[in-house]
Amino acid sequence: MGVDRARGRLSGQRRRRAVIQLASTLRNLGQAQESVVLLTAELNAGSDDLDDAVRAFLALALTSVGREREAVSVALTALAAHLTRYNRSLAAYARELA
Repeated sequence: MGVDRARGRLSGQRRRRAVIQLASTLRNLGQAQESVVLLTAELNAGSDDLDDAVRAFLALALTSVGREREAVSVALTALAAHLTRYNRSLAAYARELA
């Protein structure tokens, strides 16, 4: 994790944090659709402890492009994983919204 020195590219969590920050900046600059594209690709690229951060910023970006139901679904999916009760039913409701 860190910088791929042979190629000069970020890797691992540094890369993922940079993508989240870039997507957030794009959304704030009025380019929310680009943010949605970046964060959706990031969710599909792999999994680590930043998944919920990706989902949170994706939910914000989805709201900015008028896809509120999908945004709530993404946010509830992230939240469901942390609940000690009702996590299965909340995850099912989240899928239903999407």
